[in-house]
Amino acid sequence: MKCLADTHVLIWSFFDPQRLSPTIVSILQNENNDIYYSLASLWEISIKYSRQKLSLGKMTPEEFFSAINASFYLYLPPEPLDVITNYRLPSFHNDPFDRLLAWQAIRNNLTLLSVDDRLGAYASEGLQLMR
Repeated sequence: MKCLADTHVLIWSFFDPQRLSPTIVSILQNENNDIYYSLASLWEISIKYSRQKLSLGKMTPEEFFSAINASFYLYLPPEPLDVITNYRLPSFHNDPFDRLLAWQAIRNNLTLLSVDDRLGAYASEGLQLMR
């Protein structure tokens, strides 16, 4: 299975794994799965950290990035078409980071791992979502 972790899944997998569903934990632990993270999540982490809306324990965002890179996560860079065609996604969800993650998952035929129930509205657009 090829999956894209949303920002909460990415953070919680390191700092608060008990908040993840057993389904997501099982997917993350399965070595046969390719689990990606997006630049959108890194950008969201940086912004929320700078506004003191996010704690990474005793880590800085740079240290957390190093931990991500040392883990099983794979980097999925957003392609220019992922960004410029994002307007095609209906406005079910207004968070720009979640919208980009959903669109990246759709365009790259990945299952999005998320705790956000609102993203389920994008199933009609082809989003495969696991919560």
